[in-house]
Amino acid sequence: MPAAHIVQLPFPSTSEPQRDLNRYYELYEREFALLFPEFFIPEASLWEMPLWVAHITALLDELDVESSFVDLSSAASSDDCLRSLVEVSAPGDAILLSPLAQNLDLALRVSRALKRMGRITVLGGNMAPLATPDDVSRVVRGQVGIEQLRAVLRPETSADGLLSVRSRSGIAEERISWAPQYRHLGGYAGRVPLLRLNASHGCLYKCRFCGDAWSQQLTLVEENALGREVDQFAERYPGTRLVYIGDKTFGQSREAVRNLLAVFRDRPGYRFIVQTHVLAVRPWVLDAMSELGVVAVELGFESADTEMLRESGKLSRGLDHYRDSLLAIERRGMRVVLNVMGGLARETENGHAETVRWLRECADVVWLANLYNFVPYPLVPDFPALRPRIHDWDFAHWREDAPVVFEPYHLTPGRSWELFMEKVEVMTDLLAGRREAENACLK
Repeated sequence: MPAAHIVQLPFPSTSEPQRDLNRYYELYEREFALLFPEFFIPEASLWEMPLWVAHITALLDELDVESSFVDLSSAASSDDCLRSLVEVSAPGDAILLSPLAQNLDLALRVSRALKRMGRITVLGGNMAPLATPDDVSRVVRGQVGIEQLRAVLRPETSADGLLSVRSRSGIAEERISWAPQYRHLGGYAGRVPLLRLNASHGCLYKCRFCGDAWSQQLTLVEENALGREVDQFAERYPGTRLVYIGDKTFGQSREAVRNLLAVFRDRPGYRFIVQTHVLAVRPWVLDAMSELGVVAVELGFESADTEMLRESGKLSRGLDHYRDSLLAIERRGMRVVLNVMGGLARETENGHAETVRWLRECADVVWLANLYNFVPYPLVPDFPALRPRIHDWDFAHWREDAPVVFEPYHLTPGRSWELFMEKVEVMTDLLAGRREAENACLK
């Protein structure tokens, strides 16, 4: 079987950050470093290793396919990407791409040129459903496994090149028994502030704005596979001891939590960040977080408008319950980080006003916030309804730090952006004010 080349493409947002968000994240970095002195935000680079590369490498190993990693994250143009890929590949080789929206056009330009030169281009990820047979040789829609990748690489794969990976609702019977392979990512040692580890993939919640809700399924990783992955962390990245648990909802599976606890019971010295859903903040989950050594918990807080969230499929018991959950986390000695999303299709002026008011009121228990503007990725459940409302099909503009590319239901795109920037301003003021107050106390 020909060789496979796994490609990390450049992201415009890393080299052209939005000014106000960049200022906020400078304050964020300083605040984070008070708790984690080793933490930093890479400049003009990826915050994390491209974990999908380690996943695909492991699958290719299982298939006995020779692989290489081509890191083009700093490439200046599609021409530069194309030149590099032509140099390292031969006709018949597979070129594996997993772009986001902002670099999809670049990926497709490179793919079309490589196809003409006899390479087999394979596209996966959130944007894959928008690719056509003219753009790429193979399109993978869904989470790929060993057999799916085997089918993609077969020369006799169907002419349209489309492989759809279907999932059944609920917890998958089959567990992931292979461990991601990091040998191609050794160059990231010391270049990223944390490592990401998944004890499960997918999500059982049905939030219509979420890029993971399409799976409707939770696939668990075997304990032994987790242990092999963590052993690679110790070998390849001994200086990085902060681990982000990438499970979309920590506590959605007791088995996944038990596996994490078992793996790290005899691998001490790590600290953890987890993300979860407010409805998952239950006593046994908090106990598990404390036992694991979690120091920060991320919670999705898209809006204080609970009616809008209900329309969007996000379950909630209201703002009082939400604050009680934050306090329960804080009482365990863990910090609270909110994932705040602007640009939602059903956002209203009143909902936004309530959101910023609540953010100010909860500044005593909210440590930091990750700030995103909504992007209508094709795998988001709301995409079919939003597609007719999309007015900008230049994918370079489909960024989480840029205005929305569709017509929201209750706002203009311009007003939606103004409201997002107000959220950025509020969080910037809260962080700056906290530093000023603490500095004044030290005088």
